[in-house]
Formats: sequence, C-alpha cells, structure tokens
Amino acid sequence: MLAANQVEHPQRNGKLDMHFASKQGKTVMTDLYHQPPLKASRALYLDDSHRATVYLMESSGGMVAGDRNTFGVYLEKGAQVRLHPQSATKIYPSFNKQPSQQVVNIHLEEGSSLEWKREEVIPFTDARFHSDISIDMDRTASVWWEEILYPGRDKRGESFEFQECHTKFQVWSGEDCLAYDAVRLNPSHQQIAALGVMETYQYVGSVWVIGPNINFDEELIQSELRQTKGHQSSVTKLHERGYLIRWLSNHLPVIKQEMDTLSEWINGQ
Repeated sequence: MLAANQVEHPQRNGKLDMHFASKQGKTVMTDLYHQPPLKASRALYLDDSHRATVYLMESSGGMVAGDRNTFGVYLEKGAQVRLHPQSATKIYPSFNKQPSQQVVNIHLEEGSSLEWKREEVIPFTDARFHSDISIDMDRTASVWWEEILYPGRDKRGESFEFQECHTKFQVWSGEDCLAYDAVRLNPSHQQIAALGVMETYQYVGSVWVIGPNINFDEELIQSELRQTKGHQSSVTKLHERGYLIRWLSNHLPVIKQEMDTLSEWINGQ
C-alpha cells in the first residue's frame, strides 16, 4: 500500500538526438529525433551568425522517480552549434528510491565547436539524481560547457535536503582523457558543510572550455571574477588545451553574470 504522498508514477524515457553539419559555411541541423518529454526548437541564426542556436525543451515540468532523459549530439566537420536549455532541470522527490537519470553523449568532429548554455539542476527535497555527461572530441574541436547545481528550491528554503546527487563529466579525445570530474553529494549521511565539500556555500557553478590554441591569461580571467564573502571562484588550467572555471557561492545572480561575462570576453578573443 502506497502512502498518500507516494503516488505511483509511470516512468518517462525522454530522448533527443541531434545531428549537425556545415553546408556552404552555414551550420544546419540535418537530423532530429525526439521522444517526449524532450524536444528541440528549429535551428536559429542569431546576429546573422553561421552558428546554429537550438533551444532544448522539457515539456513534463521535471523529472520524477526513475525518469530518464537521454541526449545525443553529433557535430560533423566544421559545424558550429550553441545549445540552450530553456529551463532548469527540476528533480522531484523519489518516493520509490529510484534516481532520475540524465545521460548526455556528445561527439565532435574535426574543427567543430559546441557551446552548451547553461545546464541548471535543482534537486528537490528527497530527490535522487544521477547525471552522466560524456564528450568525445577531435583534437581540433572545441567545447564550452556551463552548469550550475542548486541546493534545492531556494525560494522554499531548501538547502541540501535531497537524498543524493551524483554527477559525472568526462571529455575524451581518442584514448586521451582531457577532463574527468565526478561529484557525489549524499546529505543524509554526509557532512555537506564540511571542509572540502560545500562548507558554507549553497551553489556550485562550473565552466569547462576545451579546444586547440586555448591559452588565456589565468590572472586576467581571475581578475574579472569577484572574491567576496559568500562568493569564491577559481581558474584551473587542464593538462591539455583547456580550463575549468569553478564557483562556490551563495549568490546565484553573480555566478550567472560572471558566466555571461566570461563567455563574451572569451568569444571576443
């Protein structure tokens, strides 16, 4: 017998596959497959750019107990794409103990470029969420990935009341691992406020920028980022051709503003 607040939920398996190619100097979406609740807009060309901008949509309003969303993104040689999730990924309580899962597989061919603007995850009280993001890229391709992890629904005062949030981000070029970042937060049996975990901070923000000939002045980038009470950031150079910029903060608008500033600054280089 299910409790009153444990209504049985039919699991949803959303799927979105997108294929892009460069045709006569303009990037076009050559193939699209979507399975609800996931869907995508048509390719847009902002500011007369040859780059294709596509908005990603999730029509269900959130993921619940065992739901699974799978994304596949394939860029052919020279394709230039910006993907923009239209809203944050909301993770509802998992009363059946099953995690909601999100899987993203990206393949970038020679000279292609992908910008993913901004993946935001909000795990509600008692939510369970697993995320696996894998990028396979040619040595001449580039990627810009933004993400923010919330502590819960901040307007309701939730602060790390979810059951678990496990995320994995990895980038490969052939047999070479360019980046591997795994985060496991389990507030029910972990001291979230401990040194080396979240300490006094509520939000984690990350920007990964990886590609050929990426060589920024780390001190200059750091000077563009605020270091104030309740807001810290750092710039880390990866072993090969890339950087990780990460925030620990209590000020969500500041993270977003600095991500946008960095994007404009780096794209203008």
